[in-house]
Amino acid sequence: MREFLIFQSLWAMQDHCGQCALPLEAQLEKIAAAGFDGITDHFWEASHAARLHAAAKAFGLQIEGQLFPRTVDDLAAALDVAARHGCHHLTLQADVRPRTLRQAIALVEGWQRLAEEVDFPILLETHRYRLSNDLLFTLDLLEEMPDLKLLADLSHYVVGREMPEPVAAEDDDYIHRILRHSWGFHGRVSNGEQVQVPLSFAQHRSWLERFLGWWRYGIEDWLARPNSPASLSFTCELGPPPYAITGADGRDVSDRWEEALMLKQWMREVWRDCHVPGGG
Repeated sequence: MREFLIFQSLWAMQDHCGQCALPLEAQLEKIAAAGFDGITDHFWEASHAARLHAAAKAFGLQIEGQLFPRTVDDLAAALDVAARHGCHHLTLQADVRPRTLRQAIALVEGWQRLAEEVDFPILLETHRYRLSNDLLFTLDLLEEMPDLKLLADLSHYVVGREMPEPVAAEDDDYIHRILRHSWGFHGRVSNGEQVQVPLSFAQHRSWLERFLGWWRYGIEDWLARPNSPASLSFTCELGPPPYAITGADGRDVSDRWEEALMLKQWMREVWRDCHVPGGG
């Protein structure tokens, strides 16, 4: 039976000052009590990874680890830590900005070789100011490396390319191509001007429906793949300022925790609507 796992980002637990009043263990207790299946957090520093692993295990949560490698050796060192504990998967925000496909391919091939040495997936995240910054560059990379597995954060391509709504047919096709290579998702809703808009505001409803439709497409494509694993993850990643829109007082204009719960519910419904045989 294939499962759909919804994670909560620990970065998203921070307030408008970049802090969280709850200690790590209390954060995970709150997340588990709200019905999430796991958490997303940095996963390369030895003492933090050990603490995170112990707390997640205590509350029955899985871990999506995040890394920000610049070199092949950066990933090798991080895997020494991550492999001690294991995780659902690692996502790489590749902190490099190559000018040519040749440079990008050399790095990614090195990371792929390392990925073969561990028993959890390693996914390349689509993200601004990273190797995958540009949508068209990433699509060209996929043409050269069709087996490359992505972690799709579509918000960056919408705001990065200043996409209009309704989305042009060409742009919709580009996003679908990304989704056909995606093995997990980070969830927030952007528009052509802001990377993260409040989900509960009526003026953003058309963009919310757009993203829900894209995520549905990605789930359906994942389910149709003959080699898809036992579970698919979706992280609610409603980040603090400056991702979150703020008022004159510097505070969020919406309640991100409540919106994460809303997003979790919507995505459970999307999963159910995909008519999974024996569904979860």
